[in-house]
Amino acid sequence: MVPVRHARSTIILGSLATVRESGRFSEYEARLSAAHRDVLLNLVAGAWVPLDLAFAHYQACDELGFTRDQAVANGRATFDKTSGTLLGTVIRMAKEAGVSPWTIFPQYQRFWSRAYDGNGVAVYNLGPKEVRVDIVQSRLVESRYYRDALRGLLIGVTELFCTKAYVTERPGRLAPMSASFRMQWA
Repeated sequence: MVPVRHARSTIILGSLATVRESGRFSEYEARLSAAHRDVLLNLVAGAWVPLDLAFAHYQACDELGFTRDQAVANGRATFDKTSGTLLGTVIRMAKEAGVSPWTIFPQYQRFWSRAYDGNGVAVYNLGPKEVRVDIVQSRLVESRYYRDALRGLLIGVTELFCTKAYVTERPGRLAPMSASFRMQWA
């Protein structure tokens, strides 16, 4: 597995729209270098963006000081904006009878690869309605905002298949550039 090299612009654009909706976009822009600002504000959907650009976006979000709950809500809102583009098949599956979160877990890496070039995601069964989700080889997890927003995204994906999902970050790191989450659902 290689470290993440690129992120799909669709994710960044969804996140930018969420920051804009928070009313803090001018503060966000002020935290970007001129070079990053020009590129981020002119992204087109569906393109790969270099990791340093994606990291600059999440670093600026870190500097805005969103609370953990706000970052989770922003991640969920970003999922709502981008889910059709990246997860169209999953959404259709969710509408079929008998589908549960267990249906999607074997597909996580496939869908993850649509959003990120490099790195990986693994899902481990911890119980009937509980899993551990590990993200490896991703510099983006160095951003607290990214990790919290990712919790919101994981909630969004899981709630396609259940009534309510809960995601917490597991303490400690697996390894550098890695993060681990505990997910439960009802």
